[in-house]
Formats: sequence, structure tokens, C-alpha cells
Amino acid sequence: HNLVDEYKLLVFPLILGKGKRLFPDGWQANLELLSSQTFPNGVVSLHYQPRQMD
Repeated sequence: HNLVDEYKLLVFPLILGKGKRLFPDGWQANLELLSSQTFPNGVVSLHYQPRQMD
């Protein structure tokens, strides 16, 4: 369906035992990393776009 053009994620250096999943079980996507940035507090910003399917 290709409804999403890009994904911007912030990853925090924290591990929790429970919580809501970002994506449902079994979901797969072929993504291309466009950029990443690491901040002094350990947070990482990731910018992806879906790869074109042939």
C-alpha cells in the first residue's frame, strides 16, 4: 500500500519490561537508513524511508 514515506525514530537508552510495541508481531519492512544522529545523553535519532520494491 506504501502509505508511509518516511520513519523518524528516537531511541532512548532505557530498557523496560513491558509496553506497547511500535509495530505488530510479524510486521516486516525493507527500510533504507537516510541519516542518524547520536546526542550526548545517548538518544539516537534514526531517519528511514521504505526501499522501493521491484
